[in-house]
Amino acid sequence: MSETAILPWVIELRGPAVKPPIKLRLDSALIIGRKDVQNTADPDVDLAAYKAEENGVSRQHLKFQIDKDQLMVIDLDSGNGTLLNGVKLDPQTPYPVKNKDILQLGRLPIELGVLVSPSAGSIMHKHSEFQIEDQVHDGDGQLVLVVEDDVEVAKVLALILERGGYKPQVTHDVVSAMRAFNQKRPSAIVLDLMLPDMNGLELCRYVRRSVQRNTLPVIVVSAVSTTANVTKAIEAGADIFLGKPVSARELRHVVSSLISQHESGLSSLRTRHLVGTAPLQSMQPESRRESVVLFVAGHSETPITLTVRQPVTFGRSVEAGSKNYVDLSRFNAIDNGVSRKHMMLHAKEGKFFVEDADSVNGTFLNGNPLKPNELTELNNADEIRLGQMRMYVYFLTDKDDEEVEDIFPERSEDQQDTVEKEP
Repeated sequence: MSETAILPWVIELRGPAVKPPIKLRLDSALIIGRKDVQNTADPDVDLAAYKAEENGVSRQHLKFQIDKDQLMVIDLDSGNGTLLNGVKLDPQTPYPVKNKDILQLGRLPIELGVLVSPSAGSIMHKHSEFQIEDQVHDGDGQLVLVVEDDVEVAKVLALILERGGYKPQVTHDVVSAMRAFNQKRPSAIVLDLMLPDMNGLELCRYVRRSVQRNTLPVIVVSAVSTTANVTKAIEAGADIFLGKPVSARELRHVVSSLISQHESGLSSLRTRHLVGTAPLQSMQPESRRESVVLFVAGHSETPITLTVRQPVTFGRSVEAGSKNYVDLSRFNAIDNGVSRKHMMLHAKEGKFFVEDADSVNGTFLNGNPLKPNELTELNNADEIRLGQMRMYVYFLTDKDDEEVEDIFPERSEDQQDTVEKEP
């Protein structure tokens, strides 16, 4: 048996009558049916909550099983039979099934969704400059950050990477992933898009704006593989877009290729900084150490660029027009609980500090609440939250300033970023 054959599947049962969808991990076989008080052998998956009895679903109606790397379905001599894409199945006979096949158990229609499989699936789109290597190399314990909110999918993706020789670290939202990215140095990121706190592309943009680690490979994995989503992901800096169902074989191949190229230095030949960080490069060297670029989550194309020579106040409306006041009203500040005078940003001796201005809903640094009217030092790429508004701050350290020409290469005038300047 091949290594991919013993990897589990993750499937989903969905349909008009099956809400919310049922996500299942399939290691070998699962029996679908309904429980009742007279059941002598309960099914693995109980459809009783979906009006199974009214729709003629038997107590043990159908079995999913794995045959090598193929997913099969078997009708278990059910009372009202099983249809596969409109064709009735012979009892006790295995039939191959695939993503988006329609099963009808009695009168209950169910669409089969395949989320992760050993070898089949993975519609792949890649950045035009990247070439996938022919040979798959086993990992050498490199850390791979997996960002996926579905627990079962995350577990199986982690297992795939672990068996490929990598050390997976799983997070379930963007903010946790940002913290993990800053705490350790992953060799690659595997990223879902539909995450509970914000779109996964915000993490991709965050990585690409990192001063020192902007070339890190990012693989986007998503069930929504529309042309628009693929284009947005590539523009945000993703190297590869894998559509679900995700193939374990394809995922390992992609991770192996990207990590190998990154470690060999090939990715460093390309400028991977995302549009938005160039404002720092365009400033005079003596001003760079006093300057910051802030990105508001959900508004990544309109960064705020500031030179902080005096304390700058952030809030909404009250002091609009002052050169030392940043009005956040256009970023839905009221809905996000931002006070009129919420936060202050300070620059002292080449360092930046944040201060909560006794705001109503608080100021948070990387998820930790700040005490009012006390200065707390900032690090590059920190997350600042004002109420529910998240911002990410970037600046040049002394070390970075020495390498600024490598970090921010010169661009032609038509490539320069459009930067919103505060009054």
